[in-house]
Amino acid sequence: MRDRIRLAAASLIVLSTAAGLQGCAPMQARPAVPGVARLASLERWRLEGRVAVQTADDAWQASLSWDHDGRQDRLRLSGPLNQGTVSIVLQDDLILVNEGNGNERISRDPEGLLKEKLGFSIPLRSLRYWVLGVSAPGEASEETELYPDGRLKHFRQAEWSLDYERYRSWGQFTLPQKVLIQGRSLKLKLFADEWTVGNPPA
Repeated sequence: MRDRIRLAAASLIVLSTAAGLQGCAPMQARPAVPGVARLASLERWRLEGRVAVQTADDAWQASLSWDHDGRQDRLRLSGPLNQGTVSIVLQDDLILVNEGNGNERISRDPEGLLKEKLGFSIPLRSLRYWVLGVSAPGEASEETELYPDGRLKHFRQAEWSLDYERYRSWGQFTLPQKVLIQGRSLKLKLFADEWTVGNPPA
C-alpha cells in the first residue's frame, strides 16, 4: 500500500513539473526587422520616384529625386502646385528652398519653411529614415506591425502613422516601394521607382 502511495505521489510530481515547464516555456520572439542597423547607417543613397500629397486644403502630385549623402539631403520636386522644379537642401537644422527665378529662402526652421512654400510640413530628418523602412532614432515608435519576414508593415512615431504597402529588392537591399505617411492634416503617398545605394550616378 505504501509503495502504491509513493508511486502515485511521484507520478503527480512528475506531471506537475512537466506542466510547469510547459507554462514557463519562452514565447517565440517576433522576427527582427532584417538589416535595420545596416539600413539606418547607410551614408549614400538616391531615391527616384513620385509623391502624392493631400492636405486639408489641397492635393497635388510631383516627381521626386532625393539624394542622401552623409549629413546632407538634397530633394528635387518637379511639378508641385503647377510649378517647375523646387529644390530643397537640408543640412542639420538648416534648410534651403529654391523655387527658381532667384526665389530662394534659407531658414533654421525646416518644418516652418516647408509649410510656407509647399503647403505642408513634415519632419525631413525623420523622413530620411522612414523612406528606408526603419524608424527614426531618438523617438519611441508605437503600434508596430511586421510582415511575416520581419519587415515593417505599420508603426506610429512622433504623431505620424506609416504604412508600408510594398517592398522590392534593389541589388543586395530590399527597400520600400510604396509607403503611406499620415499626419494630423496630411496624407502623403510615396512611390519608389528606383533606388541606388552607394554612390549614385551623377
